[in-house]
Amino acid sequence: MSENTNIDETVVAWAEIVIRIWEEKIYQLKVTDTYALLNSFAQHVVLNANGDPIMVEFAFNYYGKFADMSVGKGTSYGEVGNSRRKVKPWYSKTFFNQVRILGEILSEKYARKAALLIVENIDDNSLSWQKS
Repeated sequence: MSENTNIDETVVAWAEIVIRIWEEKIYQLKVTDTYALLNSFAQHVVLNANGDPIMVEFAFNYYGKFADMSVGKGTSYGEVGNSRRKVKPWYSKTFFNQVRILGEILSEKYARKAALLIVENIDDNSLSWQKS
């Protein structure tokens, strides 16, 4: 079994994909100050003492969320329906969809890792029995 079971590399790659999708959406929707927002993206995967990812942090210019919710410049969230502001949904739907995808990927990775551990332990135990 030579399948990739490296969880931290998978999470880092996922975070980079999320940012790439956000960048594409921002560019397509022509979000205000597009290039400033695009240049503000950063991600960081926090690992525990064992090297397993425990949190993914994303950072970007805060005004980007306002464009996603169609608020700002005198328009509050409660006034969005009566506003002429155009909704530019680059963040929320994409993020929560990608979190769901990450969950599926990690469940597969952890299942593979567990299966590999069981196979290795069975092999080690069978070798121990043969030596006895």
